[in-house]
Amino acid sequence: MRVLLLCLATLAATPVLAEDHDHHLAEAEGLRILHAWTPAAAKGADALIYMEIENTSATEAMLTGGEALGRALDLVGFSYGAAGESWAVLPGLPVPQGGEVDLMPKVLALRLTDLPEALAEGEELEIEVEIGGQHVQTHAEITAANASAHSHAGHNH
Repeated sequence: MRVLLLCLATLAATPVLAEDHDHHLAEAEGLRILHAWTPAAAKGADALIYMEIENTSATEAMLTGGEALGRALDLVGFSYGAAGESWAVLPGLPVPQGGEVDLMPKVLALRLTDLPEALAEGEELEIEVEIGGQHVQTHAEITAANASAHSHAGHNH
């Protein structure tokens, strides 16, 4: 009897655990966005949003940008030159069939310019990512202003 109760309790908890895991995941048409995050930023500053993108569909998908707070998210790539660090707007980035792309600091990001409000650590930013003709709704965890990685990056969903 005790074993049965233990098994039932474990099974009952499973959806809650899966739901918590899914909090870091958005899916549409074979496209998966995981672990979206952005460092805290002041009103008027630019925000850089990072994430993992997986394409399990049968075709290549083009990441082109998105939207947050009623403003466009530009896909940007990092470079370092004589003038120092800079971000250049990119027209798009292909995510190959069966492949993945990681937007990460000092490499690639979605940039939200001139924030209409501050992004406070511990809150979430609702975003829409435009990829492969889809508009995928997800949220970005707002981390410490000096964060260099998502606190849950690297584990599987």
